[in-house]
Amino acid sequence: MLVFGVDIPLVEIMLVFSIIIFILLVEAIFVIMMQMKHLNKAKKMAELMNKLSDTVLAIKQKEIEQLDKLRNR
Repeated sequence: MLVFGVDIPLVEIMLVFSIIIFILLVEAIFVIMMQMKHLNKAKKMAELMNKLSDTVLAIKQKEIEQLDKLRNR
């Protein structure tokens, strides 16, 4: 196969392309793994924020009940 006037065998071209594709595949797998890890952290953070908001809501409700008790005395 002629490339820029130089005869390059097809086997070497296929080898180079396969190496490049393998490197891209490894990189894509690494990126997907990192995204999955980040997604799991985001889910955990959302659960913790939900628990925090429930706790704050429960505290506020107890405060209101206590204030109502004091007001009714």
